[in-house]
Amino acid sequence: MKHIVIIILLSGIYSSLFAKESSKEKGLETINKNVIQAQLGFLASDWMEGREAGTAGNYLAGDYLSSLFKLYGLVPGGDEVTFTPNRYQKLLEIETETATAYFQTFPAIEVSSSENQNISFIRGNKEIRFQCKTDFSVSFISQNSTLKAPVVFVGYGIDNSALDMDDFKDVDVEGKIVVRLAGLPGDGDPESKAAKIIAEKDITISTREKNAIAFGKGAVAVMEYNMQKDEQYTWKVNEAYRFNEAMFEGDTKPESFYDKKLRLPSDEHTSPVISISKEMLEEILAATNMSLEDAITRAAILKTNSVEVVGEVRLDLNMQTQILGLRNIIGRIEGENPDEIMVIGAHYDHLGKYNGQIFNGADDNGSGVVAVTTIAKAFIESGIKPKCTLIFALWDGEERGLLGSRHFINSFEDMEKVTLYLNFDMVGRNSSPDAPGNKVAMIYTKAYTNLVETSKLNIENFGLNLDVNYSGTEKPTGGSDNSGFAKKDIPIFWFHTGGHTDYHQASDHVELINWQKLEDIIKLSYLNMWEFANNPLLIAK
Repeated sequence: MKHIVIIILLSGIYSSLFAKESSKEKGLETINKNVIQAQLGFLASDWMEGREAGTAGNYLAGDYLSSLFKLYGLVPGGDEVTFTPNRYQKLLEIETETATAYFQTFPAIEVSSSENQNISFIRGNKEIRFQCKTDFSVSFISQNSTLKAPVVFVGYGIDNSALDMDDFKDVDVEGKIVVRLAGLPGDGDPESKAAKIIAEKDITISTREKNAIAFGKGAVAVMEYNMQKDEQYTWKVNEAYRFNEAMFEGDTKPESFYDKKLRLPSDEHTSPVISISKEMLEEILAATNMSLEDAITRAAILKTNSVEVVGEVRLDLNMQTQILGLRNIIGRIEGENPDEIMVIGAHYDHLGKYNGQIFNGADDNGSGVVAVTTIAKAFIESGIKPKCTLIFALWDGEERGLLGSRHFINSFEDMEKVTLYLNFDMVGRNSSPDAPGNKVAMIYTKAYTNLVETSKLNIENFGLNLDVNYSGTEKPTGGSDNSGFAKKDIPIFWFHTGGHTDYHQASDHVELINWQKLEDIIKLSYLNMWEFANNPLLIAK
């Protein structure tokens, strides 16, 4: 009798396992080239007008994608919305109704530059007023800024232990405007002491790092002169066809996606960074005992150049702003365990249309979007309820600074339940015409080795033609919407087939997609997520 019970139990286990495997195969069969082409062909068509965040084309794309989620049977995971009938609808006995939508809406502030910028240097009773695009230009700031503050010249603005150089050690920049030189000591003089040490130690210090140092020490603005690139030359207005880009050449500046920026209302305000001319720098240095030549010479032998400037700078900087409404698209498959959530995401926005050109974004990131929607359909068609809850997310505003995924992470009440994030960004091309057609990178959280082992097994067991470069880091925060999840110490993995010459160009067309590679990447991702969602213990260090 005992043996009979064991046989019955084992039979039940094997039947359950077989049913699960059969269901997995059933979902896998829904992933094919025709399904992928049908979705991407429309998503990357001219009707979507490039899907720029906040535009009509982006809204059309969002409506299309949310309709797919509804068609496939995903549970809405966005905002709660209330429908209130008007008086005519009330006569028809239509009642007030509250329901969950697929859209998660959020505001973003669009910032564009203005020529209304004023800077002056005040010394005693004398005020020198400088002219925008003659003496200076202003990088994007998040809000209008009016201030008057003391000035400190800090040489190259470096605080670097490898160089044993700290331009801030003898001055206090708290609440002051920092004036500095661009680049590194010894630039243009390879025989100088500084240049030799920098080359020997392979030291690089980016402008972003220098800004972080200055603002971290309390500076309220940065003014920078670049000796290697004469800013006044870039401001000249009489050069023929001075605007020369990959897809445009002309003497009138074309409209560009990069002319404006978006930010979340909760983002920290950015402080001004201002490029200045040599004449403007020398006018400021005249109020010190330091000349430009002295500063360059001293820095070349790694001597600091910091000096207080006698006088103040007045800034009156202006930006144009307006509010846009953006929309993430969120669908769910409820699992057996509501306390364990895995998220699969990709951004659906792109660069829009400018100067008669539509940036269709077939690879960036139409390919990633159809990966998410196709995997969602496969899970639904499998007919099996996974152990973990799955969230399928299509992010808005990624091209403007990961806005959609950042908003989700900041607002989702169950973030502590998220155990894994899978991201897709550009998974439909080859990095170059002569690159092998099956190459793909998988970036992942290094400690979670099962992410790699599961991928390798699925590639072998299902005969997928993929040559994967597994790239693990402790906290893979760069590149895409994976960043915010990694910063929360949530394990991530994401697929990327590499950059190419059509990246962020109007030539990123659907005709250039490698359909077989895209299909195999989607299949691998589905198979991986099937294992993780049904065997949560696989996601362990």
